[in-house]
Amino acid sequence: MQQVLNSKERNEAFLKFLVFFLVTVILVILAIYFNFRLPVRENKMLQDEIETQRQQDMNQTKFVSKMQEAVVLLDSLGKGGPGADQVNLQLNGKLAEMAGLAQKDNNLYGKMDKAIVEKFSDLQLWKRNLLSLQEKADKIGTLEAELNTTKSQLIQAQADLDAYRRQASGFK
Repeated sequence: MQQVLNSKERNEAFLKFLVFFLVTVILVILAIYFNFRLPVRENKMLQDEIETQRQQDMNQTKFVSKMQEAVVLLDSLGKGGPGADQVNLQLNGKLAEMAGLAQKDNNLYGKMDKAIVEKFSDLQLWKRNLLSLQEKADKIGTLEAELNTTKSQLIQAQADLDAYRRQASGFK
């Protein structure tokens, strides 16, 4: 058999071809692997994110329902009456439930829930103060009416006294 003159170059070219072929095949296999593997990982991550969002939405729904109940109680507190202390206790309970349902993290929902609970507490305090001031204003009105009645009685008594004095001085 005859010896090929450029066998060394041919062997080097074949080895280069083999290396590049193997690198190309490995790259294609890796691309296919990641093409199928990464979507599964992303899908799992997105499903976890969706579940978190659903849980937040459920919590917000519960929070809103408690908030609506607290609004009704706040309106009842504003009317006053003999059951105001009972309504105030119920409102404190609703505010505690709302604080328990509020999102604890520092996202938008968490900040909003915290602000709502604080504003409801402020409103409750203002309503109680308003009721107290209304009761005091009613008492002042009653006392002013009594004062006016007493003044008119005093004026009448002074007029009667003057009349008796005139009668008494006329008899002398």
